Amino acid sequence: MAVLAATRVGIVERKQRRRATTICSYWLAGRCTRNPCSFFHPLSQSPSPPPLIPNKGPLAVSDAHLHKSTKRPSLVSSSSSSSLRPCEYWNSGNCFYGDRCRNLHSWFRGDDFSISAKLAGHKNGITGIALPQGSDKLFTGDRDGNLRVWDYRSGKCTQKFDLGTEIGCLICKDSWIFVGTVDCVKAWNFETHLDFSLNGPVGQVYALAVGQDTLFGGAQNGIISSWKLSDTDSLGFPLTGSLEGHTCVVTSLVVGDKRLFSGSMDHTIRIWDTCSLRCIGTLNGHSAPIMSVICWNCVFISCSMDKSIRVWSTTKKDGSVEVIYTHEEEFGVLSLFGIHDANDKPILFCSCEDNSVRLYELPSFLEKGRLFAKQDIRAIQTSANDDGLFFTGDCTGMLTVWKWHRDPKKEDLQK
Repeated sequence: MAVLAATRVGIVERKQRRRATTICSYWLAGRCTRNPCSFFHPLSQSPSPPPLIPNKGPLAVSDAHLHKSTKRPSLVSSSSSSSLRPCEYWNSGNCFYGDRCRNLHSWFRGDDFSISAKLAGHKNGITGIALPQGSDKLFTGDRDGNLRVWDYRSGKCTQKFDLGTEIGCLICKDSWIFVGTVDCVKAWNFETHLDFSLNGPVGQVYALAVGQDTLFGGAQNGIISSWKLSDTDSLGFPLTGSLEGHTCVVTSLVVGDKRLFSGSMDHTIRIWDTCSLRCIGTLNGHSAPIMSVICWNCVFISCSMDKSIRVWSTTKKDGSVEVIYTHEEEFGVLSLFGIHDANDKPILFCSCEDNSVRLYELPSFLEKGRLFAKQDIRAIQTSANDDGLFFTGDCTGMLTVWKWHRDPKKEDLQK
């Protein structure tokens, strides 16, 4: 018994010595309330950052500042769980490492772009961004049903409309803004101030597309409605048809080469003839809900919650559409958007469930950078005014304005 008691005393003493030489994590954070505290408090009045020891973890003296990443991966590497992310302590304003921190003190990673401005105003997730060509107006919509009009050069919100119901999507065509809401598509001309309510959809409208002088709207019940866009739009836009085939929510629409491509939560992509409004094909390559489809030159690209991006093309042999390339991600993919950068390189924006957007150079899928947010980024848009700007909206309601950087060496070569 005496030996057992001595052993226990020895263990307790070792624990006490270890505590006495370990800096208190609460003191480091400036909020230790124990007096006396069994952990070590340095003699200085305010905590200072502990030294960063090479080849050790980012915190060598305590676990007060836990960093999951200890390695800086290359930008050209594919998705990885070790990829750098913004430092949560920097985000809250109390990272002690400063420039020596091994995680990012930035909302992006890459050399070809930077943040131009952050526009606050929306209180809920941004679901659509529209920037009409030749206009300095920027339109944004959110889940609370608020439509905001911004002067994107000054960053000021000039108008605000409360539609009284959730906005599921937002697009523009010339001077018309089309807004997907519940059981309806709102149409507003920001020059003539005409407005219409386009009936036909059932449930929330989550996807809109324009092509072949037709507006298409995909709704919650899986049916796609179509309205004719004419020169005499002062009389409204008549409903011309209902495209039935999907068995679940239509999440994305895009028009290309006289065909309409639609993605759905039913895991399928359907191809429709825009003249006859008939379904001419169904694609079953994904194993989870389709979140986004876009057209790019002679191919179209889809993404899904199955963590994959698929590139499709029409075969010369029989005209069928097949997958020609599959890119795997670590997380479910929420949205795709295609942009040309300042040097006219095609860049694919890929928004993922980890609150980041990957930027891939096509066709190589070489990663050129990442954007980060506090929550999912669901809305991405580029400026049509050749000013090198693009925009992202996340689920916190933050609208971010980004600026492409031109490469002077490549500009000299072009001259």
